Amino acid sequence: MINESYLYWFVVFASGFCAAAALSDESPSVTSPFIDNATLDGKLRTVYYDVKNTEKDSTAGAWTGGLWINLRSGYLADIAGVGASFYGVTKFYQPKGNTSSYQLLNDDNKGFSKLGQAYLEIKSPSTYKNRSASFVVGRREFRSGLISASSSRTVPSTWSGFQLNGAIENLKVGGTLVNQISLRNQAGFHDLNNFSGQKIDYIIGAEITYVLPLAHEREVRFRYRNAFAKDFLQAHNGDILFTTPAGLNRKVKLGVSYYQSQKDGDLWQGKGWGGSPLFDDKASVINVHGDLIAGAWYFRAAVSHFRAPSSVKSSVSGYTQPGVYYYDLGANTHGAWDIGTSGFAEDMLYDGETAWMTGVAYSFSESVFKGLEVGYAFHYGSGMKVGIPEGRKKSVAEREHDIYLIYAFPETVLAGLKFKLKYGHYQNDRALRKAIQKEERDLRVWLDYNFLLF
Repeated sequence: MINESYLYWFVVFASGFCAAAALSDESPSVTSPFIDNATLDGKLRTVYYDVKNTEKDSTAGAWTGGLWINLRSGYLADIAGVGASFYGVTKFYQPKGNTSSYQLLNDDNKGFSKLGQAYLEIKSPSTYKNRSASFVVGRREFRSGLISASSSRTVPSTWSGFQLNGAIENLKVGGTLVNQISLRNQAGFHDLNNFSGQKIDYIIGAEITYVLPLAHEREVRFRYRNAFAKDFLQAHNGDILFTTPAGLNRKVKLGVSYYQSQKDGDLWQGKGWGGSPLFDDKASVINVHGDLIAGAWYFRAAVSHFRAPSSVKSSVSGYTQPGVYYYDLGANTHGAWDIGTSGFAEDMLYDGETAWMTGVAYSFSESVFKGLEVGYAFHYGSGMKVGIPEGRKKSVAEREHDIYLIYAFPETVLAGLKFKLKYGHYQNDRALRKAIQKEERDLRVWLDYNFLLF
């Protein structure tokens, strides 16, 4: 379904750019880069989700189509520019009996449209060497600090707020304030809320990154990120990443990361959807990870340990869930989460859990299958405890197999067309399965076509 008012204003905006472009060809002026360097591009996306919860014997998912149209000006006097994005979603198919569209469609399981982005950007002139600064205000897909957005559904989520960024040599800093969000499965912009529907006034996020170059093409990256959801939650992350060559066409990355979340006020109640147990006051995770890139091969490994104690008793048939580390910043928000031990179908972040991951990927960049990439990862978590009907605690474990396939079609055949498939098979011990009511097979497929109009 297309919201006609959004479409009308977007067409007016685009028509104005086209008219101005025609005029600028006849009468060049200092403002001409604002028009001449304007771009109009977009994406056609079709998405299929089929998520089978074998414990509940339920299936969620749908097949949808999406349209993204992005209009961006050039820079006026090499300083100021504007941009806007229109998103539309339609439902192609939803199996009978499926009550959930799994975040692809609106709450009524129907399509929608929205003006997802509309912003003003002011930046430092490009003549500045090794330094930059920018200020963006409006609706945008902001990603800064531990504030994140999502573009993995039919259309992306976007925030309303402003962002400041700056860079000098190898130092980068940034800060963002947001007070509304338009989720990836909804039209319009909405207040930020906790799990009881109470309003969170705003979220502030900041980050600072410094890259220290070393001899022999080595480097160390230091990064700190945070986010503060007023009266709800504050979150922090610090990480160190060391990168070094390891011979011809080989590179090694070794890193350690620490996350912490803690209660910030009365809006934090230690409960998620359905009263599920989040942590009481404070939670943390430490993660150690390593990567080896060897030509077309990519090997990964990581281990994490979680602390998320909870006094909330959420019980299903006498089975009580363990506490959960929470990384989002409100019930209808997104928080940054790049812990590699999380699986595709399950996050694996329970209190007391130690999670492991090992994975491998191969890119067919030097073969007849150029553009094809395949990968596999195995995730295993243990050490968390579930309350069982006998009145005692039982140690449980969970595991997941993930595979993915990406194929970017050759430019000589179908430039701009990209196929992506992800499949996760999540399993767990019986006591955990009864407590969380979940064991899952998760299939997701995307087909994107990126195009440029001018």
